[in-house]
Amino acid sequence: MAGNFKELQAKMDPAARAENKRRVQEELQRMALEELRNAKQLTQADLAEMLDVPQSSISRIEQRADMYLSTLRNYIQAMGGELRIQAVFPDGGTVVVDRFGEYNWRPYEVEAVAEGKGLFRLRAHPLQTEGARYMTKPLKASGLTKTMKALHLLDAHIADIKSKLEGKGDSIAIGSRSSIQRVFNVADLVEAGFEEASTD
Repeated sequence: MAGNFKELQAKMDPAARAENKRRVQEELQRMALEELRNAKQLTQADLAEMLDVPQSSISRIEQRADMYLSTLRNYIQAMGGELRIQAVFPDGGTVVVDRFGEYNWRPYEVEAVAEGKGLFRLRAHPLQTEGARYMTKPLKASGLTKTMKALHLLDAHIADIKSKLEGKGDSIAIGSRSSIQRVFNVADLVEAGFEEASTD
């Protein structure tokens, strides 16, 4: 009868052990979307809520062999990650591809800020990268709601953010829910009425 794994591994020659370790690392790096979601301790329902889609859509995404890059980007961002695409060349060189035409893949975090006198503002800054900052003009409560709807936030989340802002007069991260951090791109921000902030 075979012994335990450590005994079997001890009998392997060093080259076989090294090859085995290399294969394990490769498999870990090729994690399927469903396995990645499970590793982040998220359910399909969690991602469906963050992306404002039916749970069946998450199931379809996880089973597809191919999809739009924007779909994959949104899925990864809902888990708090950043999609990065690398071109790997035979000479060992790698290049991060972060622009497709005019589309900028740089992810942004957004926060809502109470400015006093019943006015609010949304501010956006790049997540883990250099880049321009964006913000809205000062907004009344109705404008704040409209802008957050344009960012595709759920009504319950919008109500929670407004309640916290009106109660504390503080700043609140937009899209922050337990371990999930929602991020946005420049196109999302511009569509919702953000403008590039002055560097002065």
